[in-house]
Amino acid sequence: MNEATVLSLILGLILGVIHFFSGKFKPEEGEKHYRIFSFAAGISTAYLFLYLFPHTYEAATHLKSAVFIFLLLGFALYHLSEKFLYQHTMQDRSASTKLQKLHTIVFFIYHFMVGLVLYEKSHSSTLEALLFLVPVGIHAALSTASLSEIHGEFKEVLGLKMLVSSSFLMGVILALFIHIPPTVNNILVSFIAGILLYIFVKEFLPEKKEGQPVFFVIGVVLFFIFFYIHRYAIN
Repeated sequence: MNEATVLSLILGLILGVIHFFSGKFKPEEGEKHYRIFSFAAGISTAYLFLYLFPHTYEAATHLKSAVFIFLLLGFALYHLSEKFLYQHTMQDRSASTKLQKLHTIVFFIYHFMVGLVLYEKSHSSTLEALLFLVPVGIHAALSTASLSEIHGEFKEVLGLKMLVSSSFLMGVILALFIHIPPTVNNILVSFIAGILLYIFVKEFLPEKKEGQPVFFVIGVVLFFIFFYIHRYAIN
């Protein structure tokens, strides 16, 4: 087992741990909450526009402009699934158990795809894998789209929580044994990029008067400095 494979397994495990203990990372509403979310949004937004989107387009030698179709699909499908879960849970509490299972399936598939991409990025470049870990890890730690958020007083079942948390690692392990064609990997990256774009626009950018713009700017500037050093100073 080479170093890249070990790295992908470790990163998959880290993401699983972050997701499992995500409830402990979320600050209560208030100034601290908005500072953390604004800073996270700054870093993640800069990563998407300066690193993930350009790399997605450059790598999509077979997909060409179709890469944006999968970007749109990721954005639209995640939005529709979340909207469906919120609306139907509010309208029909008796269907709560089925919706909880559907919510678990949606997150399992998303995390599983992240694991597949994480394996490829670990073998492409250690830096790429670590950078990819940042926005996905932020989402896993701070996202409001949890079972308890959507289903009100529902207490997350430990088994389901462990299953969803371990799906990152499952994706990495599958990629260990099954070769993922570059075209399929590009589709997955584009799809995930669309999901992350939706998540950070909706969940991490505070609305109206809420938020701390200074911390958003700090996040953007810090990532831009890192990006500039990596792209121009080192290379």
